[in-house]
Amino acid sequence: MVTKIYANSVAKYNEGKLLDAEKLRRLIDAEFSDAVKMLCDYGYGGGALDEKSYDIDAFISAETAKLIEYAATDSPSAELTRVLTNRFLYGNAKAYYKARITDRPNPAAVYAMADADVRQGIEKAEYAALPPAMTEALAALDAEFSEKPADPKRIDIVLTRAMYADSVAAAKKSGNKALKAFVAGQIDAANILSALRARALRMREAALRALWIAGGTVDEDTTAAVFAAEDPAAVLADTPYGDWFSSDEAANLPQTEARIDDYLFEIWAAERENMLSFSPFVSYFTAQLAEYKTVKTILTCLKYNARDEIRSRLRRLG
Repeated sequence: MVTKIYANSVAKYNEGKLLDAEKLRRLIDAEFSDAVKMLCDYGYGGGALDEKSYDIDAFISAETAKLIEYAATDSPSAELTRVLTNRFLYGNAKAYYKARITDRPNPAAVYAMADADVRQGIEKAEYAALPPAMTEALAALDAEFSEKPADPKRIDIVLTRAMYADSVAAAKKSGNKALKAFVAGQIDAANILSALRARALRMREAALRALWIAGGTVDEDTTAAVFAAEDPAAVLADTPYGDWFSSDEAANLPQTEARIDDYLFEIWAAERENMLSFSPFVSYFTAQLAEYKTVKTILTCLKYNARDEIRSRLRRLG
């Protein structure tokens, strides 16, 4: 690991290269082919992209892989690296496990990262060298699927819970207050979004409870109340998440997701200039991930003539 001052200095430099609000607005207002050309000018894809050969998903995955490597090599804390990259590590674990039980690998579902031990361990069903939470989850899945057919949805549920348990443990070990709040916010967001999606799909409450993740500040019964209430926004009015959506916006999931991104980003805002904290590093990392998500959203909407959908799906542009 590097020192906080070095890590944050590099992060501040990288942050200066992010697309600003004006550049994003220009992308939004452009036609798809012109937007791709603009991105080339901004340095995306090494200037080698064009509107005929541009694979949005593959490109964003490749860019994300670079950011994952950056988090692994330039982070000031091993626990911080774990929290920031667990979503990708456990996403890969899901893909490897599904590939093993179906004998159908899905390379497109895997992020390039230093996870050879995870891949090999899952392929061989030898989990001892893997993170404890992952080891426990995979062993539980093996036991469950020895008695009934494997279920991809169960794989996702069990490994998602393991991912958050891993992140909670890492944040606690770090002793960093903001990192602990960040992980708790991620878990609360996952539970609340599950409730809103279940509500929209008219799922049974029991099915929602099967998805609940421990480790946040919103308990299981409150999550169920969001699902069941006539006014789900009112259930969260006295929580830190009361302004994620209003009563008439509960069904607008893309808008809620954008506000969640803003909330998680703001956890680090107070100390963004403190070079002895985690905040500058995390602020850049999360801002860069948000930029990739934003660029992907803009290009996808432009490509498929859904320009009106863009702004409701984005974090604020500043």
